[in-house]
Amino acid sequence: MGQESVRKLERRSFLLGAGCALALFVLLLVAAVAMLASRGVSIQLDSEELALHIREQVEIQAKASLPKMIAGAKAEIPRIVREEMQDQLSDRMEIAGFVFTMPAELMNQLESNLQKNVENATGRILDGIDTKTLALQFGQDAYRMVRQTLQEELHGQTFMVFLFDRIPVPVHVTVN
Repeated sequence: MGQESVRKLERRSFLLGAGCALALFVLLLVAAVAMLASRGVSIQLDSEELALHIREQVEIQAKASLPKMIAGAKAEIPRIVREEMQDQLSDRMEIAGFVFTMPAELMNQLESNLQKNVENATGRILDGIDTKTLALQFGQDAYRMVRQTLQEELHGQTFMVFLFDRIPVPVHVTVN
């Protein structure tokens, strides 16, 4: 045999081997996709880990936001109190059947003192809010809601996902 025929044989053997390997690969790929499409995929979600992560994020956000929200609310107290108290006090008083009109200066001072007392009391109430404890409570509430929602809404559900936008693959979700 000449060198040229050996090369043709090697080339033919290589092409035949590569073609067989490609055909086998395509066959295995088709079989895998068919099995995937018929059986589907099972996904197991760890609700504990997800809920802990969300609780941590909610606590961080609440610890940062609550003091700012309270400071903003305290800044609004004078305006709100002024609007709510407007025209609430009468300059007329009746004692034992006699009607007295209070002097404007006394009325202004009374309104001012009452407004300051309400502002101060409301400010003390807002100052007394323990934002750290409140943030922890928000985080714990978020934790419970995530765990409960995952168990009630996702556990045991099957969703259809389309592989390559054509092949439907069922995805079974288990939440633990």
